[in-house]
This record gives sequence, C-alpha cells and structure tokens, in this order.
Amino acid sequence: MTFNKNIVIILSGQFVSQLGDKIYMLALSYYVLESTGSSAMMGLVLSSALFPSLILGFFSGTFIDRYNKKNIIVSTDIIRGMVISGITVAYLMNTLTLPVIIISQILLSINAAFFDPAIPSVIPLIVKENQLTRANSLTQFIRGITTIIGPILGGIAVAYIGYAVIFIFNALSFFISGIFESFLRIPDIKKEKTITQSVLQDLLEGYTFILSDMRLVIIIIMVSVIHFFVGSTEVIIPVFASVLKGNSAQNMGSIQSAFGAGTILMACIISIVTINQKEVKLLFSAVFCVGLLFISIVGLRIAGFSHVIPFMIIFLLIGSFIILAGTCFKSILQKNVPQQMMGRVFGFVSSVGNGSIPFSMMVYGFLLSHFSFNKLLIITGVILLPLSIFCYYSYKGVNNAGNCQSGTRTNGNEN
Repeated sequence: MTFNKNIVIILSGQFVSQLGDKIYMLALSYYVLESTGSSAMMGLVLSSALFPSLILGFFSGTFIDRYNKKNIIVSTDIIRGMVISGITVAYLMNTLTLPVIIISQILLSINAAFFDPAIPSVIPLIVKENQLTRANSLTQFIRGITTIIGPILGGIAVAYIGYAVIFIFNALSFFISGIFESFLRIPDIKKEKTITQSVLQDLLEGYTFILSDMRLVIIIIMVSVIHFFVGSTEVIIPVFASVLKGNSAQNMGSIQSAFGAGTILMACIISIVTINQKEVKLLFSAVFCVGLLFISIVGLRIAGFSHVIPFMIIFLLIGSFIILAGTCFKSILQKNVPQQMMGRVFGFVSSVGNGSIPFSMMVYGFLLSHFSFNKLLIITGVILLPLSIFCYYSYKGVNNAGNCQSGTRTNGNEN
C-alpha cells in the first residue's frame, strides 16, 4: 500500500514520541521509587498521568472539532517537550521534588487529552476510505512495538546512562514529533455552519449525536469491553503465571511477551491483508474469539497442562484479537461519523476506553480474592460469547434499518 507523506509524518512522529515516552515513564517510576522509597508514591505519580486525560477526554473533542486540528497536534507535542525540559532542568539543579513531578504529569495528561483524539480524527482526512483500516493498523503497530522495546531500553538506560539523558531524550522526542507534524497537509473540513454557538452547545450537540445513533452506542460498548479485558489481562497474567511450572517471574515475562508479540503480529497482518468492508464482522468476531480463548485456558488447565508454552500461544492469540478489534472499531467510526463530529466522538471513546482499563484492574483484583481463577475465566468467556453475538446482530439490524444521523457516512456493505 502506498500512502501519501502525511501518514508517514504521523507514524514517524508517533514512533519517536511514544518510544521516548515509554522509556521516560519507566525511568520516572524508578526515580520516584528510588528517591521516596514508597511504591504508593510511585502509584500516585502514575495515576496523576491518567485521570486528567480520562476526565478531559469527555470535553476535549469539542475543541478539536472547533479549531485547527494540525495546530492542536503540533502545539500539544511542543508543550509536552517543554514540560519534560522543565523536569530535566529541575533534575540537573537537584530541585526535582514529588510535587513538581506530579504537576508535570498532570500537564502531560492534559495535553494528551487533546492530542490522542485528534490523531484518529485526522487520519480520515489524509487517507482514502479504503485505506483507513491499514492506516489504523500501522498506528497500532507503532504503539505495540514501542510498548515492547521502550521498557527494555528504559531499563538499560537507567542502569547505564542515567536519568538526565533519558529526560533529555524524551523532551527531544516530543520536539522532533512536533517538527514532523508541522509539515502535515490536512485538507479543510467543509463545515455546514460557521461557529456561532458556544462551547457548551457544541458539547451538548456532540453528546446528543452520540447517544441518538444506536450504532455508535453499540460500538462504544464494544470499546469499553475491549479495553476492560485489556485491563483484565494485566491482573490475570501475574496470577496465572504463578500456577504454572517453573519460575513465576519468567513465566509472566514469557506470557506478556507473547501477548505483545500477538499485537504486533496482527497489526502487520492487517497492514498487508485487505479487510476493508469487513470491519464490523471482524470486530465482533474478535471479541467472540477472546471469549473462547479465556475458556480454552481453563480447558487446558483441566486437561493437566502446566507448562508455559501452550498458554503463551493462547495469550499471543488474545493480543492479536484485541488489536484486530481495536483497529476495526476505529475504522468503523472514521467511516460512519461526519468530520465535524469526529473529535467529539473520539474524545468520548478515548475516555471510555482509558477508564475501562483501571476499572477492570480494580474489579478483577477484587474478584480474584473471592473466586477461583478457573471460575473467573469461565464467567468471563461466558459473558463475552453471547454479548458479542447480541451486539453484532443489534448493530446489523440498526445499520440495515438506516437508523443514522443526517450527514453520517453509511457503510452499507458491512454486515
């Protein structure tokens, strides 16, 4: 597939900034733990980077739709580079305290609340409709590869290079990303009306649009389900690794690596194999398959399997299907949401997805203390199977009935 230079610019900027950020977050976690000796403080720092963007995502889309998307993307990366530069200066001057770190994390999270929804809302403007799924798969590939190699490089960097160089690298990564993005050429959106209503009116208009289109409601349910079970794996993998033969830490590393490899593998497959017009079937099928795989874990345990390798294969498949579902739902939204609503929809979806992960970790942490591991996996699978089938036929029925908002692009070939 041949893309224009715009998507190459976005992917290049994403790779540099995400790699720097993954290395930085690992280093910052070590720094806080090392300087305070408290894992609770480390958790506070990590959570301060999550909740502002989670909350603001419900509102940021309004500004993305009202104002120049390119300016938002470039400026948020530049601001993040400036924030990390401030952290670097504070570290070099020995004035880097916990409050300073928390404030910087909040500022980074606020910028992410605008940057993250802006990227998927821009992609339909720079990529042809039949290339959307492949473009989304490449962004997933970038995220997957940086998630795997970032912490590895971060651990090496902390051990042999030091915090200052890591902080400088992350600041530069955001500046470089911003420079790349300044060369974007994004076509103007033909707006049906000039901006005469207030931000609050725009916000209410966006929520009215989302809640009045049952197709969007069903997709958002699937988004929350996908992210919920991404969060569940974060809790399940460490516990499951401890019941297998061999060293539990090595087992956990092997399973997590297999899960990550599955995400990268599926992203590569989607970028090569054309799945255009098949996104709806594949989305719900992927969620169905995740349910089957959870049940198969219990089946293997009952059959007496206790070596890590068979379960590595299962978690590789789980990672693959989760990425397939994530790629498909983005493409479905990009094809069916009018451009003037794209920011608000993706802002809402981003917050729903990001909120589902910590909620899932909390729920599964609680359930694992009250239910056996096997029972919990069976219940999970049994819920996912009928839910995916019900949502698929509900979506299909609404789509075939033509129940969509005026001006919404329909994708009638999806069934």
